[in-house]
Amino acid sequence: MKLFSSILGVVLIAAAADMRAQSLGSQVHSFVQVYDTIYGIQLYDKFNPITEGDSIRKYTDGHLCNGMIEDHYPEGGMLHKGFYTDGQLTEYTNYYPNGEVERTFKAVSDRKTELKKYYQNKVLKSDVLYYQGNSTLWQDYYDNGKLSYLEEYDKDHERLLRRCSYFKDGTAQSIFVPLSQSGNIIRYSLKEYFPNGQLQEESESIYNKDSFDFVKDGDDKQYDEKGNLVGEYEYVGGMLNRTIK
Repeated sequence: MKLFSSILGVVLIAAAADMRAQSLGSQVHSFVQVYDTIYGIQLYDKFNPITEGDSIRKYTDGHLCNGMIEDHYPEGGMLHKGFYTDGQLTEYTNYYPNGEVERTFKAVSDRKTELKKYYQNKVLKSDVLYYQGNSTLWQDYYDNGKLSYLEEYDKDHERLLRRCSYFKDGTAQSIFVPLSQSGNIIRYSLKEYFPNGQLQEESESIYNKDSFDFVKDGDDKQYDEKGNLVGEYEYVGGMLNRTIK
């Protein structure tokens, strides 16, 4: 009997502490306040160090938030449910007013985490994989479910593996991938397309460490929508060297 009373006492104390944390930490926000038509509900990303958030969430008494915190809409529906450690998010889910998930962030392994965003029609909007805090695979989707954009890096986020964009019907718009490597210099191939599928431009690029960007290096050919070559140029280190056509 004494053991039961002791266990019950611990449970009640824990429940009371949780209720206190919720009352000190929970907030109420309207959908208009937190929702951006392009980026969605970003209010909580600032508490997520993996998404470059640099803010700390605190209870109303000034202490750092720890444990599960829930925020709601004025109507009572769940807006946010997240687990905090010393004021920063380690896992969370945001919701639309109708109860559908807007985004989730969680660990998928010891070194990998994943951020998924959804449209209000439940279709996947974005899927980002992080490896030890670096985004290694980023995929965006149209509201019809077709892939819109894809960007992939190596595990250290030092080498771009591919960067592609697509039209809403799923056909390629831009394909940027490694072509060859000589020493530390990686040469990339870029192909851009018209909506009708016809090649619009093809060129080669290298990474410029001074500008922290890719610059054209080599031949650059441009076409019209019928496939006719309308321009041909030669670039060296991002500078136009000569006009071929």
